[in-house]
Order: sequence, then structure tokens, then C-alpha cells
Amino acid sequence: MKSHLASNITAIIPCYNDGAFIMEAVNSLLNQTLSPEKILIVDDGSGVTTKKVLAAIDHPAIEIIHQANKGVSSARNRGVEQATTEWILTLDADDYYEVDFVEKALDLINKNSNISIITSYYRKFDKSNNVNDIIEPAGGSVRNFLVRNNGVASTLFKKECWKVVNGYDVEFDRGYEDWDFWISVLSKGYKMHVIPQVLFNYRVKAFSRDQDALRHYDEFLRRKLYHKHRDVYLEHIDDVILQLIKTNASFKKTIVKRENSLDYRWGKSMLAPLRWINQSFFRKEC
Repeated sequence: MKSHLASNITAIIPCYNDGAFIMEAVNSLLNQTLSPEKILIVDDGSGVTTKKVLAAIDHPAIEIIHQANKGVSSARNRGVEQATTEWILTLDADDYYEVDFVEKALDLINKNSNISIITSYYRKFDKSNNVNDIIEPAGGSVRNFLVRNNGVASTLFKKECWKVVNGYDVEFDRGYEDWDFWISVLSKGYKMHVIPQVLFNYRVKAFSRDQDALRHYDEFLRRKLYHKHRDVYLEHIDDVILQLIKTNASFKKTIVKRENSLDYRWGKSMLAPLRWINQSFFRKEC
């Protein structure tokens, strides 16, 4: 595939034990119709297997940076700090871009000089390459990010965005570091632009840091976001309340829809005899 150089972009790939997927991520950048000038892979203390994969990479545009395991925020910060270009393209080691993401992003940037952050719709896929979902993040200003993360970790943004907030917060070591980063950046007046096309692919793994954060630390991390950005939340309190009302209404509709489904009603009828037995024979005596 013919590829031209986007001389003002450095791609940053943090990598921790993702030797099985890293080349797919790297090739998705090298095969861009407009490929980044530089690709920095930050090895965040990976094991021997992944280090062997990284050692075998030989390309003039790619540089491998090694560090002790300090987490994804530290790895991203290390890469962005070393980058000398105006634009930063982030990508996790187990995901990949469609070949024309950079070209389409730069085309929109060239038409609108106010764009400082740009991403796209994305596809979730599993180990069998089955499409789990097409996600359409809304992007926008900071008020769109206070109740939910309306962005994507893998995004093209100006390095100045990273500088103005002193980088990714390494204290978000259990997850949501990208959500925190976007609240910090967008609270400075920036906005996230979203290309309404699927140009990015997000790998869903049964056991991953993202899944662990959602399952075990969601409330803890949301509280952490609130306490860190309390002034921002209070400034936009009306938006927060209205979004929570909307989210609650949507959740209730989902429950009603599930309860009205054939599978739910069938299961309920099948369990009715068990409920009768439980109520009749195992009722507590007063």
C-alpha cells in the first residue's frame, strides 16, 4: 500500500505484555495512507516474550523505549514527553486503526484550524474477531464528559493539550486515566471532534485492565474523578443532573424492555414453582 508521511505526528504506543498484538497495532500505523513521522513504543516493563517481539522490530520510523513497570499513564507520558511533533496519536498495543484514520483526521484539521483533538467511531471486537458493538462517542466539551466518558483513549491531539494539564495523572493507576485526562484538557476550553465513521478497532479481552476497572473499581474511580474535578462538576451541576436524569430514564427503559421480553417471561414462569416451594415450605416462623 502506498503510504505518505505525516511529518507533524508522533504515535505513542504503551506496551505491557502485549507481544501477541503489538505488530497488528504497529502495522496499522505503518500502513496508514498518511503514516506518522515517528512511532514510539514504550515498553512498560514487559516480560521476556514481549521484549523478544519488540527487539525484532526494525523500522527507521520506530523507536523502542524501555522503562520499569510504572503503568500506562507513565508510559504515555514518557512517549509524549520525548515527541517533538505538534500532534500526538495515541494507540494501545492491542488495538488498531483503519488505514485512513490519519488522512481523514488531518483533512478535517486542515479545514478547521480550531480542532485540537480528534477521534472517531469505533468497533469493539473479541478474540474470534466477532463485532461486539459499534460505539459512537459524542465528543464535545467538558460538560459532555462529567457523567460518562464520551471520548476514546486512542485519539489524535495537539501536544499542547498534554502540556497544559501536565500529562496523564499516574494516580489513576486502576483505570479511567483517559477519562480523567479528557476532563482535565477539556476544562481548559478544548473540544473533542469525532469523525462519524468507524476508523478505530478496540479489542475486548475477558481479563483486562479496562474490564477490571469497570467490574471492581467503577464507583471508586468515579468518586476520584469527582473529588479531583469538583470545581468543574459544580460549575456544570445543571448539566450533570440533567444527564443523570436522562441516564436513569434510559436504564429504567432497558429494565422494562428486558422484563417484557419473551425469554424473561419464560424464565419467570419456569421459576414460579420453585418460588412457591420456597414460600410454602421454607417460610420463617413468626
